[in-house]
Amino acid sequence: MFAESVKMKGVSCFGDTWTGLEEFKRITVIIGRNNTGKSHFLDIIEKVAGFPGKKDGNFRCSAEMTQEYLEKVFPVNESGNGLGRPGDGISHWHRHGTKYKGRKVTWISGRRGMQKMSFEPEMSQEYDYKKPALERLGKHLLGVGTPISGKKFRRLLADRDIQSEVSSPSLELESDGKGATNIIRRFINSSGLKEQVINYDVRNALNRVFGPDGEFERIVIQEHDQNADVDSATKWEVFLDESRKGMFPLSKSGSGLKTIFLVLLNLIAVPRIERNEASAYVFAFEELENNLHPALLRRLLTFLCEFIEEKKCCLFLTTHSNVALDFFGTRDDSQIIHVEHDGANAHARTIQAHFDHVGLLTELGCRPSDLLQANGVVWLEGPSDRFYFNRFIELFSAGELREGKNYQCAYYGGAVLAKSSFSEPSAADDEFTNLLRLNNNVAVICDGDRITEDGPGSKVKPRVRRIVSEVEKIPGAFLWVSNAKEIENYVPGTVWRDVYGVREVTDPGKFDRFPASGLKEGDFVSDRLGRKSFDKCDFAMKAAPLLTKENLKDRFEFEEKITELVDCIRKWNS
Repeated sequence: MFAESVKMKGVSCFGDTWTGLEEFKRITVIIGRNNTGKSHFLDIIEKVAGFPGKKDGNFRCSAEMTQEYLEKVFPVNESGNGLGRPGDGISHWHRHGTKYKGRKVTWISGRRGMQKMSFEPEMSQEYDYKKPALERLGKHLLGVGTPISGKKFRRLLADRDIQSEVSSPSLELESDGKGATNIIRRFINSSGLKEQVINYDVRNALNRVFGPDGEFERIVIQEHDQNADVDSATKWEVFLDESRKGMFPLSKSGSGLKTIFLVLLNLIAVPRIERNEASAYVFAFEELENNLHPALLRRLLTFLCEFIEEKKCCLFLTTHSNVALDFFGTRDDSQIIHVEHDGANAHARTIQAHFDHVGLLTELGCRPSDLLQANGVVWLEGPSDRFYFNRFIELFSAGELREGKNYQCAYYGGAVLAKSSFSEPSAADDEFTNLLRLNNNVAVICDGDRITEDGPGSKVKPRVRRIVSEVEKIPGAFLWVSNAKEIENYVPGTVWRDVYGVREVTDPGKFDRFPASGLKEGDFVSDRLGRKSFDKCDFAMKAAPLLTKENLKDRFEFEEKITELVDCIRKWNS
């Protein structure tokens, strides 16, 4: 059994408020303004990692007691021994354990041992030998740890750097970056360590994070003999060989590159030095966003999430970046803790509700629409289109992109488009609702609504032509006016067949009609399926899961346009 929540009192700026973790997750993001106490919150986490072995302060823990745990405290095959009447045959489990099973216990412990226990539901009833049972339970609870207890705590401070260093046998990487150059030197030059850790593992990770911003071909170490005199010790310098810039010293590069380098040394090199798996560590990194472009920060955060998931370790991040909040806000493996200061004491709380996020964004100096809205908006005619569209994106992005994180669907409602526009604000007409004000990243998908290829009925409606002219002026926007009449025309016959349980249905033609009401002769649903009614949303909900890349192949211009749209959404999120 692990403690499900752990808090401490009297730590630094948090005063007499119980502060800590309501629950444990792989990734915890501590967010707030500068100088509110985010770094001091990490002091608490470091103490929790040493708990229960180190009673460094007062801890308040909570856990739900399971039968498995209680049978160790009150064994089934044990009776008497001060917890029962000798010879009565009632085991400790039946006399005591069953009374505590399933209860939530909260206990406060410190340097002087157990200080207080309480139960939920309360243990109000008295029974024989209750006091010695509670004493035994309390002794056992003192040994209950947390999911991070006993793990090594690795910290990277916000004030960090990598500089040239004198050679040393030490392999210690300090929290401010000191020792980094010496560690790299030892890995590259020492026979006792493997160079591939630096020039393969670290370098490949560095290239993954930098992506299109740089490709590093080698990491080398050289004596730094500039301005050296006879009496001074020779310093060593890390050099990077970049495909476009050539060789340059790491100490003279930007702090963003140094930050990424230090993160990777902590994740990859330190566990090798200490001969541990990464899962044996709790990593705590402060303000990684400093001097990092938002796109580069997102790639670093993506790498960290993948690393944490693969290696099964824990990560704590402090930040005052809205990019981090945007990135972690929808992840199931993450939690966000907001630290604020009232002028006397710091306070921390876990962010859960939507409106908590709104308040936090305001404090960080952001408008709610900057982040709570996804990174782009896809404008659709109606709710049935959303079922299809999300399935299309899932298939053609291999599940990478999803609504709510990478984009958001919104509806303009067909005829409502006549009173809407996508114009640059200074050129907008007040008679129209300017949808571009909501988000500059837009994709607009319109039904062609044509009934013939040429001649009467072959042109799109005037309101659509106006929207086309507006969207074409927006940099990076996506526009798709369907060649087919509407989205149902792209759904293959096999899907119609499976949804309605008929024997065979040919694929819809480009101009087949799918009215939502008033079916008549000549409509696809009436003629091909023999139905008297058609619910677009109900059909879309059932049809979308049956769509595949294979059965959508060669459906008019579909594949070309969806591939283009996926690329567009990826750019929104880059």
